[in-house]
Amino acid sequence: MRSSPALLLTALLALPTVGCAHRKAPSVEAPLAPPVVTDLDAFEDALNHYALLPLDHPSRAAYRSVLTDFLLTHLDGALARDDEDEAEASLRFALSLYAASELRSAPAAPALAEAAHRLYVRTARHGAEMPSLLALAAEQRFGDAATRTRAVSDWETLERWLIDNGPFATEPLLAHEELERALETVAAAVPTPFVVQRLADLYVARYDAAVRAHSSGGGLGNTSLRRVEITGYLLMRLYLRADDPEGAITAMKRVRSDDAIDQLEQILQDALKSRRSARPLLSLAEQFIPEADADPSLPYVSQSWGIIDNLSRRALERYPKDPFVHLMRAQVLRESGLTGAALHHLRRSVELKDDVFETWQALAELEQLELSQLARRDADAAMARLGEVEALHQRAMKLWRDRPIRPSLPEAYFTVAEGLYQAGRVDDAQTLLDKSLEIEAEPRTLDLLGTIAFKRSRFGAAQAHYEDLARLPYDEESTKLQWEAHARGQLGEIALRRGDPEASTDYFRVALRQTNELLMQPAITAEAQAERYLERGRLLFFLGEIQLALDDFEYASELAPDHVKAYAEPMLQLVSHGYYHEALGIFHRAMARSELADGLKLYFCLWLSELAHRQGFPVDAEAEGFLGDFAGDGWGRKLAQHARGELDYDDLLAAAHTDGERAEAFFYEGLRRWGSGDPGSGKQLMRKVVDSELMGFFEYDMAQAYLAWDDLPRKARPPTMGAVARHAASR
Repeated sequence: MRSSPALLLTALLALPTVGCAHRKAPSVEAPLAPPVVTDLDAFEDALNHYALLPLDHPSRAAYRSVLTDFLLTHLDGALARDDEDEAEASLRFALSLYAASELRSAPAAPALAEAAHRLYVRTARHGAEMPSLLALAAEQRFGDAATRTRAVSDWETLERWLIDNGPFATEPLLAHEELERALETVAAAVPTPFVVQRLADLYVARYDAAVRAHSSGGGLGNTSLRRVEITGYLLMRLYLRADDPEGAITAMKRVRSDDAIDQLEQILQDALKSRRSARPLLSLAEQFIPEADADPSLPYVSQSWGIIDNLSRRALERYPKDPFVHLMRAQVLRESGLTGAALHHLRRSVELKDDVFETWQALAELEQLELSQLARRDADAAMARLGEVEALHQRAMKLWRDRPIRPSLPEAYFTVAEGLYQAGRVDDAQTLLDKSLEIEAEPRTLDLLGTIAFKRSRFGAAQAHYEDLARLPYDEESTKLQWEAHARGQLGEIALRRGDPEASTDYFRVALRQTNELLMQPAITAEAQAERYLERGRLLFFLGEIQLALDDFEYASELAPDHVKAYAEPMLQLVSHGYYHEALGIFHRAMARSELADGLKLYFCLWLSELAHRQGFPVDAEAEGFLGDFAGDGWGRKLAQHARGELDYDDLLAAAHTDGERAEAFFYEGLRRWGSGDPGSGKQLMRKVVDSELMGFFEYDMAQAYLAWDDLPRKARPPTMGAVARHAASR
C-alpha cells in the first residue's frame, strides 16, 4: 500500500484540482474526433483539448457530448450511493462545459435535463435549496417544453419558500436577502438567460424599494442607500458573467443614471469598441481578478473568474497574436485546473514575446505542477518530460540571470526523484537528488536522501544528510522549527538503529522540545496542525510514552478527521510494534469516517486481523465483517480473497500486474507463512518485499522492521525494548 491513496473522481470534480498530466499540452492545430472517455486520464486529456477549441470549432459539440456522458454516468453512480454532493458536483461540471454565450444558443440536451431532474427529486425531498435551484436551472434551459414549464413552476415555488422562511422575512428591504444570495450562486455557475433575468429583476425590484424607502425616510438608512449605490454595478457584473456586455449596458439603464453608472457604461463601451489593441479588454478583465486570499466558494469569486474567462475569450478572438492575451487565458485556465490548456497558452505567449518575466514565472509554476502530476502516475513519462523542463530553465537563466524563476530546476529534479522513489527506482531517484543538491540544497531533497540512506542501512550517509538539513537557513521561524525537529527525530531513529540509546534519547528530546514550540505557533490549516501532533506522537512513542502518543494521535484525527495521515501513520507505527489494542482504537475511528477510501480501510483490516491472529485475540467484529464483505474491484478484491482463504498464493501472485502488487503479495503471504509456523519461507518473502525497494509502501517499512528484529511481535514491543524509555525517565 502506498503512503498516499490514489486520487478519486471526487477530487477531479472539484474544478480547481482538475489537471492534465500528459507529456505535451493539447493542441488544436489538427483536431481529431474526441476519444472514447472511460477513465480519468482520457477525461482529463479530452477536457484540456476541449478548453482550447474556439467556440465555433466543428469538434466542440462532439467533445462536449463525450465529456457530458462521462459526467452524467458519474452523477447516476453518485445518486445510487446516496452521495448528493458528488452528484451536484457532476452536474455543475457538466454545465460548466458550456461557455456563457453558448447557454443562450445551445440546443436542448434531454439527457442533461433528465439527469438534472433526477438530482432535483432527491435534493428537493431533503430541502437542499442550492442544488435544487441548480438542477431546475438546467432543466429549464435544456429540457423540452413540458420540462421547462414544470421547472419554472418548481423554481417559483422554491423562490417563495426562500423568502417566507428567510431570517428577515418580516423586513421589507431585507426579506429577499436569502433569495438573492441563492440566485447569485446559481448565476455565477450557470448564467442561463432565465436565471440572469430572474436575478436582474430581483436587483431592480430591491433597488426600487430602497429608493422609495430612502426617499420617505422610512428605510434602513445606510442599507437602503448602499443598495441604491451598488445596483448598477451588480447588474453590470451579472450580464458580463453571461458574456452579454450589450445587455449589461441596457440593464444599467433600468436604474437611475448617475456619474458612477455613466462611468461604468463608458468603460464597457471603450473596451468593446477598441480595435487598435487588446489592452482595453485586458484592463477591464484585470479589474475582476479576486484577491489572492478570497474564498473560492463565494459566488462573487466564481462570478469574477467567469467574467475574466468571457472577456479573455473575446480578446483572443480579436487579437490571437497578442502575448498578453495568451497570458490571461492561461491564468483563467489555470484557475479552472486545466494545466495542459494553460501551458499551451503560456508557450504561445513566450513564442510571441519572450522577455516577459511574469510569463516565464507562470510557465515554470505550471511545468512543475504538470511534472508533479505526471511523476505520481508514470515515473518513466516524467523522466522523459524532464528534458523539456531542463531546457526551459536553461533558457530562462540566460534571459533572467539576476532574477531566477521559481520553482527552480532543483525542485523539478526532486519532483521526478520522488516519483521514481515511489516506483521503487531508488538508484535513479538518488541520481536526480544528487543533481539537485549540486545546484541548491533544498530541505525536501536532503530529507529524501536521508530516508533512502537510512532504509538502505547506510547510517553514516543518512546522519550526514539530516545534520545538513538541521543546519539549513530558513526565512521563517516556523519552517526552521519544523525541519529542525524533523531532522532531530530522524537522527534519533538512526542512533536507535545503530544501537546507541543514549544518543537516540537526546535527539528525541530535542525534537520534542522543538515540536512543542512549533505547536504553540499558528498553523495555516487544520491538517498542518494535525501533522504536528502526529509528529509529536511519533516522538513520544519512541520515548516510551505510549499513552501520551495515543492522546496526540487521537487529537490529530479530531483536528483533521478525513486526513489519511491521521490514521495511516499511527496504524503503521502501532501495528508494526505489536500494539494491538492501541491500534484497534485508531482503526475504529478510521472506519467511522465515510470520507476515507474503502481501499485504505481494507489495508487496516488486513493488518489488524493478522495481528489479532498472531497475538491470540479474537478478530474484531468490524474488521472481520468489512474484510468478509469486501467485494471491490481489482487488486483489493484479490487481497481480501487471499485473507479469507479463498485465493491461494500462486493465484494471488499471478493476479499481480505491477511491482507494487507483487510486493504486497509477497508481504501478506509472508506474514501468513511466518505466523503459521514457517518462518524461513516467511522471511524469504519479506526479503523480496525489501528487495523491491518500494520504500514508499507501508509494507516495505513493516517487512524491514520484522526482518531487523527477526521477529513478528506476539506482544507489544517497545521501540527499543524499553532502553530509550528507561533512559529518558532517569534524566
